[in-house]
Order: sequence, then structure tokens, then C-alpha cells
Amino acid sequence: MTSRSEQEPSDRALVEAARQGHVRALERLLDRHQARVLRVLRYLGIPDQDREDVAQEVFVRVFRHLKGFRTGQEFGGWLYRVTVNAAHDFRGRRGRLARDEAPWAEGMEHEDPRPGPAESAQGRELRLALEGALELLSDRERTIFVLKEIEGLESREVARALGITAVTVRRHLSRARRRLQESLGREEERKSAAPIERIAPDGGSHR
Repeated sequence: MTSRSEQEPSDRALVEAARQGHVRALERLLDRHQARVLRVLRYLGIPDQDREDVAQEVFVRVFRHLKGFRTGQEFGGWLYRVTVNAAHDFRGRRGRLARDEAPWAEGMEHEDPRPGPAESAQGRELRLALEGALELLSDRERTIFVLKEIEGLESREVARALGITAVTVRRHLSRARRRLQESLGREEERKSAAPIERIAPDGGSHR
């Protein structure tokens, strides 16, 4: 019986083939990592309506710079760096446009709060709460948290992907965790206190 590892070429093999001009190898490489790229973009704050476009920008950058990819370098770590940079560039452009054209920013559609077929209402609520809390972090804190806690990278892998030290990763991760815990804790308190605040002991409503 043929194992999966024998059926599927490694990232390194696909990278080498793509560097030699094999378009199909590049397509397979990007297909393999597309879901990862979209997930990271989601948690880095790229809106639904823009996420596919930013992902395409990531893949264009990969194609343009693949020749400079160092043999022996981990493709996944390099792809994370390209994805993070594309997300930050997009957020920077969006911020400038929002300042110049406020009505455009105000007219952005919000994500549909209804759960999809593969996601429970509770799971979606938790994810949206986390996404909202992530907005309170700095770009570096948010990026490190997403790569470490959501993508499951080791501190040294995050450090390599972002070009920083593992000490810096741990420092920002600690700060991000603390701020997220505080934010999500306040949200839970607000939700649990809401019915009490709305209904007075005599049956009337609080204002």
C-alpha cells in the first residue's frame, strides 16, 4: 500500500520544480497552502470581501520571488512572512483610504453573523469575539499571537518567519495574551450582566 508521503511530493520538491519553470508544481504548492493563507489573513483583520484578493497578492509575490528562495529554507515559514507583509500592506492602504474617503469606510459591509453549515452558532460567536478582541492589539502583537496560538508555530518558528528574536516573540505574546484575556473577560461580564441591567426588581426597565 502506497503511503501518503510517497504519493504527495514535499514542499521542497515542489519549490525546486517550480523554480525550474514547472507551472503545475507551483499550482500544487499554492493549492496546498491556500487554506492556511486565508486563515491567517482572516485573523490579521482582512475583511471577507478583500481576503481572496489579498491571497492572490500573496501568491503573486511568491511567484515573483521564488527564484530568490534559498535552498533548504522552510517554505511554510517564508510563506507566513509573505502573507503577513501582504496583510500589513493592505491594512496600511485601507487606513490611508479610510482617512481620505471616510464614506467608503463607513459603507463597508459587516460579516454575516449567521453560522455557516460547518460552524455552530456558538463556535462562530467565539471566533467573532476573538477577531474583535484582536483588533485591540498592535500589529506585531496580533501577528505573533495568530502565528503562535492559531497556527501553532513554535516561538523559534515565529521568530524566523518574522525576522525577530524568540525573546521578542515571547514578550509580545505575553502582552497579547494578557490584553485578550482582559478584553474577552469584559465582554463576558457585559453579556452576563445585560439581563440584570435591563430588568428592574419591580418589573420595570433600567435606563
